[in-house]
Amino acid sequence: MTTPDPASSVAPLSPSPSGSMAMMLYKANLQARAWTWADLEPDELRRRAIQAARDREALWGLTEAHLLLNGLAGARVSAHTVRAYHKGILTFLDFAEKHGVQLLRPRANHGVAYVRWLEGQKLSTSSVRTRLAAARKLFSALRWADASSATPFADVRPAPDPVPRTEKRRPYTDEEIALLVRTGDTEEKVILLLGAHAGLRVSEICSLQRQDVHLDAQPPHLIITGKRQKRQSVPLSRSLSQALQAWLAGTPSLGPQVIAGKSSDYVQNRVKRVCERAGVRYERRQVHGLRHSAGTRVYTDTGDLLAVRDHLRHADITSSEIYVEYSRKQKPSAVRNW
Repeated sequence: MTTPDPASSVAPLSPSPSGSMAMMLYKANLQARAWTWADLEPDELRRRAIQAARDREALWGLTEAHLLLNGLAGARVSAHTVRAYHKGILTFLDFAEKHGVQLLRPRANHGVAYVRWLEGQKLSTSSVRTRLAAARKLFSALRWADASSATPFADVRPAPDPVPRTEKRRPYTDEEIALLVRTGDTEEKVILLLGAHAGLRVSEICSLQRQDVHLDAQPPHLIITGKRQKRQSVPLSRSLSQALQAWLAGTPSLGPQVIAGKSSDYVQNRVKRVCERAGVRYERRQVHGLRHSAGTRVYTDTGDLLAVRDHLRHADITSSEIYVEYSRKQKPSAVRNW
């Protein structure tokens, strides 16, 4: 039997699953693509990996296969994670081409030079870490295929973040949320309240399925697929239930997803535009600031860190502790109509 050429079986470079059936198909195709690499004899795997170092799509196919076969999430790796690695690898390849980095034989200082270059692009420390993780995975894939022994990022770390934790992506105030909701159109209201009331992450907002919104249940809730593909129930506020009902009733033919766009960029752009129209500062808070608003409001109302942990679905309560500080800095508000 002839083994398919892995380079001819590369995934769409920005997988955007829509609906449970599409997700199943995406995962099945991902496993099939990984198998075309895993089934190669060692010498052939090495030969094709060396060839892939000169071809972006083939190089991504090799890394994607390694991510599925050897990554911690295994076959449960999410499309969001795949997109993040793909974006990070393309960023590194742009840097490599511009600076003459030989992928199979990088110099000892190329790794740290890349991280400093990322920092010079004014990326946040978390974004630098994400791009660094993708570059590490790329070289891990090359070592897996025995195409290179290079470890240019072995001891590389981003510079410490100079911005205090409580100053990053601070929550929107209740008054700002109320103003944004009044300013936004029907879909923007849903996006804003999914973040500010339900506490959803950007990836959870753009991947939320209509079939997972249960407006007629008691109490109304939605089911989200969060980190590590964990399925969890999230209660709906009265205003979020009303916004969802209006949006879903008016867009019956939109498709299986709640939001029209399927990417994080779509959600970010919608929130940024409504902030601009309302005169509310977006920078440094972005969409994730809405989730911080949800956590701050829960702690302000309850004084209970466990309630914050459960509402935001934190794996560890230490992630919830920041909302104590946010709550102290939040001015008392009369806008409490959920």
